[in-house]
Amino acid sequence: MQTEVAPQRNEVMKKILIIDDDRSICETLELHLGPEMTVYAANSGSEGLKTFERVSPHLVILDLRLPDMYGLQVLERIREMNEGAYVIVVTAFQDMESTVEAVKKGAFDYISKPISLDTLDLSIKQVFQNIQLHLRLKDLLADVYREYKVDTIIGKSRSMEDIFKTIGVASQSRVTVLIQGESGTGKELIARAIHYNSPEKDKPFIAINCSALVETLLESELFGHEKGSFTGAISRKEGKFEVASGGTVFLDEIGEMSPTLQVKLLRVLQERSFERVGGSETIKTDVRIIAATNKDLQKLTSIGLFREDLYYRLKVITIGVPPLRERKEDIPLLASHLLEKANRELHKSVRKVPGRVMDMLMNYPWPGNVRELENVITRGVLLARGDVLLDLYIPGAHDAGGAGRQDAWKASSLDDVEREHIQRTLEHTGWNKSRAATLLGITPPRLDRKIRKYNLRNQMAGKQQALEKTAL
Repeated sequence: MQTEVAPQRNEVMKKILIIDDDRSICETLELHLGPEMTVYAANSGSEGLKTFERVSPHLVILDLRLPDMYGLQVLERIREMNEGAYVIVVTAFQDMESTVEAVKKGAFDYISKPISLDTLDLSIKQVFQNIQLHLRLKDLLADVYREYKVDTIIGKSRSMEDIFKTIGVASQSRVTVLIQGESGTGKELIARAIHYNSPEKDKPFIAINCSALVETLLESELFGHEKGSFTGAISRKEGKFEVASGGTVFLDEIGEMSPTLQVKLLRVLQERSFERVGGSETIKTDVRIIAATNKDLQKLTSIGLFREDLYYRLKVITIGVPPLRERKEDIPLLASHLLEKANRELHKSVRKVPGRVMDMLMNYPWPGNVRELENVITRGVLLARGDVLLDLYIPGAHDAGGAGRQDAWKASSLDDVEREHIQRTLEHTGWNKSRAATLLGITPPRLDRKIRKYNLRNQMAGKQQALEKTAL
């Protein structure tokens, strides 16, 4: 039974292949699924592989018990032909161990027999949601006003659409912009988007974190200094306002700037001029300033911690970036984008996000916002063995074996994740560096550099030496 349905924009022609030796199950599923998609059926592993190669289905429903081949062999052959294929494994309860192995080998989901049509429908829906997300993401990346020279802002929520419009307005003028939002919401991305969509996109864009530098160093960075103006000033240095003239200086965490520097910044905004530290020459600048903060600047002005006149100079255009928990409809697109980014950076090919994992992403409050989401997905991609992002690596998830244990989770830097992963791989191989390098997909010399970088130690060898000393 093969019923064709004309696809809508951004939809795929849904093709499903059922590989099961039980003809009654094939007929039941064909009748159930046929009205909405094209269904193919095969009653053996060899027939299923031939059909898969011929029709290139988007989804395979695969029984593990077949008359001529074991289902895991069929799964491996399917992945050899198309590593991105979606496979739902169907199995009896006694095949649970094989089912876990199938998931490790790249199966998207598994369903126990007797098959619940509701459960199957939900899993199929999740597969095509994954496919639609990838298509939608490609559209977003192709949309010129959402694609930037340095990175991409992803979102389809109403609040993000308003931000995109404001970016468009701000990029066509030289006015000052104030971006407000919690840490990790992407304020610098928005600043870069404004700059790289402006007529001055070929001019410098320089970002300075006001909270990362002490007052004297920040003053020197922004305004420059003359030779001999302070200890260590062995030559003249141009400041960022001078170097970036005609371009943009992004002042992150502007709420941390000292009152003294606030006065000097106000002059730059009012008169477009300043002097270097220790100098008397007035320097003109045509720099555009974009400021960002995770604090309530209006409240800080009311208690005297931030200059009111500077506040109003900064907020010619204001962009409020909502926390991720207030725009959860953007999480699937963000997850898909960050998954692609992590794959590129880590040279991996994790493409699939099961529905239960996406549910965890949607339900987690994300106190660290998009930055935390990126850390979680990067960690999941780094530790994944197949092309499925397992719930083991998501906040609050259960372990991969399904034991129901809650893992304690906290946001980690990429270096921390890499250090832990290399350490575990070395321990798993008994500190066989050649084998560990192969498993990690890097060369032995590179592994040695990583070991030195993270100061990794063979803890088991140390324990063994201690035992030997005790025995003596």
